Amino acid sequence: MLIDEKLLIELFEQKDRKRREVLFELFHDHLLARLTRARIADMISAKLGRPGLIAAEDVRYCRFYFKGKKTDSTPMPEQKPKPKPDRPPVAENIQSSAFKVTDPDEIKLQDQFKFKSKHSNKQ
Repeated sequence: MLIDEKLLIELFEQKDRKRREVLFELFHDHLLARLTRARIADMISAKLGRPGLIAAEDVRYCRFYFKGKKTDSTPMPEQKPKPKPDRPPVAENIQSSAFKVTDPDEIKLQDQFKFKSKHSNKQ
């Protein structure tokens, strides 16, 4: 189905829930322009021949929800996959001094439960 400005006017008059998506598809260049929301709404309404049909909130909604959306007329640039390393780092290159290992048998349980407070030094 061909989406045109007449259909957009009908969608906005009927308060259809897909009206803002159609608005973005037809006027994505205008909606993403660096102008105020009210000015863009006035420009689009004037282009449609219905003053006040498009509100500034419609422009805000479209900018927020559809800004990164891919449109038919402006294809998104293809992203190249990141090259993966051929193999993981070799264990020989890792320094053993970087790790400190504790043997649980060497820990005395009495040392674990010794607490010092600011009052324990007073005699």
